[in-house]
Amino acid sequence: ILGAITMKVAGVVFSARRSGNCFNCMKYCLDRFEEKGFKTALINAFDYEIKPCSHCDYECYGEEIRGKREDCPIKDDVPKMYELVKVADVLLFAVPCYGGHAPAIYRAWAERIPHLPELNEPFKNFEEFQRLFLSKIKGIIVIGNLTAWGDMALHEVLADFYNVEAPETILLQAREHGHSSLKGDLLESPTVRERLDRFVELLTRSVARKQAEK
Repeated sequence: ILGAITMKVAGVVFSARRSGNCFNCMKYCLDRFEEKGFKTALINAFDYEIKPCSHCDYECYGEEIRGKREDCPIKDDVPKMYELVKVADVLLFAVPCYGGHAPAIYRAWAERIPHLPELNEPFKNFEEFQRLFLSKIKGIIVIGNLTAWGDMALHEVLADFYNVEAPETILLQAREHGHSSLKGDLLESPTVRERLDRFVELLTRSVARKQAEK
């Protein structure tokens, strides 16, 4: 049934390195979605320039402050990344834990994504941001040991999805599976693959439920 549904899953990897546990786990999940008949796209933040909010005059709130619409002075690839994810029905994020926090590259994305006036007004207000981005069926993979406050990093990412149905989440601890988080070989563990299979299955059921409600 699901194979007949033309739906797209976009997976975004927010790691400072090109390929590691986050990239490998995301690719594994997207491969499982493809086996179920979904279209997929893997977007690696490593390949894009993402700048944090800085040195501005709140141009994104220009209408409220100065009565006119103003463009964000920051020029980077966040608008380009949004163009890739906005057509997705399901959003997946893979985020490593850096000392109990999501990495700076993720935080910069989360700061910028609600305020993109240069993209033909994708979000006219907060309600539209909820509908077009926050409310999409979503899953979050966080790679981080509890001894490094991996659970705190997970909650930090979850905090960005406020006032909407909570995402499906999975926290993978390299130490729990006898691996080093630095070597990027976590996916070699059969237990990790089993957990990711269940994660994909839960998201697939969420998709089916949403389709049934329409």
